Amino acid sequence: MAFLKISVVLPLSVRQLRDTTTKSQMSRLSLVPGRKKFPILVGFFAPSFYYSAMSLSSLQLDAFVAAARTLSFSRAAELLFITQSALSQRIKNLEQIIGAALFLREPSGIRITEIGERLLRYCQIKNALEDELLFNLTSTEEGELAGIIRIGVFSSILRSVVIPAVSPLLRKNRKIQCDFLHQETHALLPFLERGEVDYIILDYLLNLPSIEQVILGYEEYVVIESSEYPSPPDVYLDNAPEDSATENFFSFQGGEVPKYRRLFMGETYGILSGVEQGLGRAVMPVHLVKGWKGLKIAGGFKKYNRAIVLHYHKQSHYPQIHHAMVNQLAADCQKYLSFGIE
Repeated sequence: MAFLKISVVLPLSVRQLRDTTTKSQMSRLSLVPGRKKFPILVGFFAPSFYYSAMSLSSLQLDAFVAAARTLSFSRAAELLFITQSALSQRIKNLEQIIGAALFLREPSGIRITEIGERLLRYCQIKNALEDELLFNLTSTEEGELAGIIRIGVFSSILRSVVIPAVSPLLRKNRKIQCDFLHQETHALLPFLERGEVDYIILDYLLNLPSIEQVILGYEEYVVIESSEYPSPPDVYLDNAPEDSATENFFSFQGGEVPKYRRLFMGETYGILSGVEQGLGRAVMPVHLVKGWKGLKIAGGFKKYNRAIVLHYHKQSHYPQIHHAMVNQLAADCQKYLSFGIE
């Protein structure tokens, strides 16, 4: 039974095609008007006569993205409601199409390869562009933005800086879904690498070649103490043992670092409450203590500033929602970072 087969051919000149194609086969050759190097071949052709374009299955890409984000085939299969063997087969087929391994299988689990990281970036761009296109095709509001944005951020600026800074954009564009992930600064980069967030905000520059960096402002650190209760001058409150804010502050002061004891309060607002109750002093960003009547700045220290930096992957094209979010953060973050004790 006769049938029609259409296949997009990778760039070959007409002369190259003529050299590998018989006269009868050439009679079934049709060129796209105005394009001499991308013919459409119509008819019966053996694989040896043409190079067909690679096709990436959405099922395979979905399996890959789920595995890349979870770093677990079993968890990825659960997320997609398929068996682990089915997920493994989809990824295997995708690796065969690409011609490269996407994951390294190790006794401790799986690890994404460099090629896998590039494919993950492609999937993120593809999904963002598809979301933008679908919304633009169906939206009745001129200029309205829609889509999903995921921001990883550390505790001292989430509530007092980032949420207030992005709120005007979110109020104007109600179809933007903005999800926040709260982690300590040292734990945020892996979430960006796995594609679990689109942006991370840190208090230092990563300086990685594949990452864009935008300084949003500067966080000013001061020593605070209770305005109601006497605070022991040799006790400082921190989040956790790995919290380096107090150490960095005293190193910046110059001279001999004073001896002090540390108490760990678990989170930022626990520190503020502890200082308010006279449990000790703390090195904190000045914007956090706005409105806390039971706190005051202790004198005798130089003010210490740290850059607040937005990080995201470099790519050839960004959707409109990306530009809007980056501009909003860059425009408004410093305003909230500058708030201090009244």
